[in-house]
Amino acid sequence: MAESQCPLCGGTGWRLVERVDSNEKPDGMPQRKRAAAATSSGSAKLTWAVPCDCTSARRATRALTRARIPSRYQNCDFENFDTDFWEGGAEAAAWDRSLAQAKLVVQGFAQNYPAGGETGLLLMGPCGVGKTHLAVAALRQLMQRGHDVLFYDYRDLLKELQASYHPDSQISHDGILGSVLRSEVLLLDDVGVGKPSDWVLEMVGHILNKRYNEARVTLLTTSYSDRAEQSREPTQLPSGQFIAPQVKETLSSRIGERVRSRLYEMCRTIEIESADYRREIRHAGRIRS
Repeated sequence: MAESQCPLCGGTGWRLVERVDSNEKPDGMPQRKRAAAATSSGSAKLTWAVPCDCTSARRATRALTRARIPSRYQNCDFENFDTDFWEGGAEAAAWDRSLAQAKLVVQGFAQNYPAGGETGLLLMGPCGVGKTHLAVAALRQLMQRGHDVLFYDYRDLLKELQASYHPDSQISHDGILGSVLRSEVLLLDDVGVGKPSDWVLEMVGHILNKRYNEARVTLLTTSYSDRAEQSREPTQLPSGQFIAPQVKETLSSRIGERVRSRLYEMCRTIEIESADYRREIRHAGRIRS
């Protein structure tokens, strides 16, 4: 929708652009109106109606909504992904290097797409290291170039599909699944969260296999790795009782060995090693830009 007080279009959403060369049109713009007029050189003057600049912000917002990119992530881009904010010794320097390398790879993917073929990305790392930020930055860049992209939180997708089975559901199962399968580039965020039931494993396997067979690119983020991890120390409760260290499951245990094996073919794996900036920086009163 145009701005009603816009000085360029007067609220119509269209502004006129004049060109003298009768053999060319403005880049990417359809011809709307042609008015022949005499100029000082005797050439015909063409008048084109093009979308006014005042509509661009609303178009961008609608595009983000269609892509289902959550409001929290709609401003994520490569420019505001900081890779140089950890302070300290060798460990902090290693964190910064890991973040910089991850940014370099994801940004290169976005810039070169689709020249890189059908290979997607799998971003692995602890919570709060910026996996979703980088993946959304790539998604937004592709969207701005006109590619069909779609964001889905892994757990939300499964819940919507399950809800669609209810006879009174207003959600179309085929509609949800169809958009996920057909999207040119799909981002599945936080893969592995939630109970890995037989139905979940079957559904995730179906989605990923179908996209793989049709050469559609998939981006995934997950806080699970390929290595089982154990907390360093037991936890002591207020009662004095100790709880044994918990072993964090692997990605394979959350999505199944067959699906994990498929991801080796579908995606380039990027492992990010860093601390949780939400806990270490935001809680300390600093904001990551």
